[in-house]
Amino acid sequence: MRKTMNLQLFADGGEGGSGAQDGNAGSGNGSQGNVGGTYSFEQAEEIANARAERAEKAALRSYFQQQGMTEEEVRTALADYKANKERQKPDVAAIEKERDEANRKIQQYENEKVLSGLKVRGEDLDYVMFKVSKLVTDKKDFKTAAAEWLKENPRYKEGGTYRMSSGVAAGDNKPSTETGHETINNMIRGAFGRK
Repeated sequence: MRKTMNLQLFADGGEGGSGAQDGNAGSGNGSQGNVGGTYSFEQAEEIANARAERAEKAALRSYFQQQGMTEEEVRTALADYKANKERQKPDVAAIEKERDEANRKIQQYENEKVLSGLKVRGEDLDYVMFKVSKLVTDKKDFKTAAAEWLKENPRYKEGGTYRMSSGVAAGDNKPSTETGHETINNMIRGAFGRK
C-alpha cells in the first residue's frame, strides 16, 4: 500500500493538519501531474545561475562569519568580491576593436608591400593606395586592382613617364619655337582667356 504525503505541511506557514493525510491514503495512483509550467533553455539557465549566485553568497557569508566578521563586514567583503569579479571580466568590445585595428594595419602593410613590388615611388604610396583601394571588390583583389590602375597611370611608378606635348601641333611638322614650359603656360593662359 502506497502512502502519499501532503508536502504543504512542511512548507513555511503550512496549514495542513494530520487529518488531511489520512483522507488521501491509498487513493492516489502514484503519479502526480506537472505542477509547474515548462521552461525554455534560457529560463532554466537563468534559474540555475540565480541559484548558483545565491549559494555562492551564502557560502561566502558563512565563511566570513566563521572568521568572526560582523554582518556589516560580511556585506562589505561580498561587495568587494563582486566588484573584483566584475573587473576581471574581459572587455569584449575593446578586444574586438584592438583586433580590428591590428587587422587593418596588417592589411595596410601587405598593400604597401604589393605597391612597392610594383615599383610605386615612396612619396606616392599613400595616394596610390587610396586610389587603388577604391577599385577593390569581391572579385578584384588589391594586387589586380593596383596593376590595372598603374597601367593607366604609369607616372606613379619609378621610372614612370609623363606624357608631355612636344610642342608640335597635330598635322604640323614644324617644331614650335616655344619651350615646354612656355607651351604649358600659353595653354593655361588660353584656357582662362588671357594671352
